[in-house]
Amino acid sequence: GDVPPPHRVDGGPMSRHADQLTPHECDVVLALLSGSSNREVADQLFISVKTVETHLTRIYRKLGCRSRSQVIAAYYTGALTSVGPTDRS
Repeated sequence: GDVPPPHRVDGGPMSRHADQLTPHECDVVLALLSGSSNREVADQLFISVKTVETHLTRIYRKLGCRSRSQVIAAYYTGALTSVGPTDRS
């Protein structure tokens, strides 16, 4: 039968772009997992805070998320299969 599309944290359909994050966007997602601020993410990745904000905007749009916590939830529920290690426990 038909497989339903993945769903966002808010119950809406996950954007079809969920697995189309760039390597830099994936790096930002992984940095978010540790609870880092935008400044801390920028320092870790050697980029500007503005670049972090740009990556976050694109990540939110691709995933259909509105917050960092929704992005983190998407990671831990397996919606971001192309990001980071496969062990999400």
